[in-house]
Amino acid sequence: MQESELIALWRSYDQKLEENLTLNRQNAAAITLIKIKSLLRTMAPMKIFVTVTGILWISFLCVVLYKTYSFASPFFWYSILIHVVLLAVVIGIYISQLVLIFQTDLSEALIETQRRLASLKGSTLLVSRLMFLHAPVWTTFSIQERMFEHPVWLTLQVATTILFLITALWLFFNIKYENRDKKWFKMIFNGKEWDPVMRSIEMLREIEGYEPNPPASSSPGSSGRRGYFGS
Repeated sequence: MQESELIALWRSYDQKLEENLTLNRQNAAAITLIKIKSLLRTMAPMKIFVTVTGILWISFLCVVLYKTYSFASPFFWYSILIHVVLLAVVIGIYISQLVLIFQTDLSEALIETQRRLASLKGSTLLVSRLMFLHAPVWTTFSIQERMFEHPVWLTLQVATTILFLITALWLFFNIKYENRDKKWFKMIFNGKEWDPVMRSIEMLREIEGYEPNPPASSSPGSSGRRGYFGS
């Protein structure tokens, strides 16, 4: 066999090997997308339930605010109003998450799935931050003006509200992806609201080169794996 024939044979073998590797990557990507879509769909029932229940609860509280506007204590009225506003924002986030979940398509590029998971991860963290942020209003809605005539009760009320406020602010600023390995974070984030997203992210990371043609720029939004999912 001549040298030219050996070279041609080697090149043919190399091309077939590359084609097989490419096919294997494509199959792995397709299987991963199926698993991810299945995982994300497990989040939908709870989110639908919370969304429907939240809308009903907000509607009820809006009626309460309207009916009590002329005579309710300012502490009661504004505490409920803050609760309604923040809960409405949370429900809006839940609706956007449901859209992301049901829009996940098996035929879409992995980079698009990557963006969806990053959005789900970020919005899930934001929901928890907002829910903790408005926790202090549960200590203020029952305040009555006659409480100011009793220093002991007033002191207890102020101390309780400040404690809730400090805790809420600490959680609001510290609930972030970088703290995901800490014990307190794991106590808050588990179950259907968090685990499917994290498992899906890990599936994408296990696929070698799951982001085709990664951009060279390291600017936000165009960075590789780290830009979407963090370190």
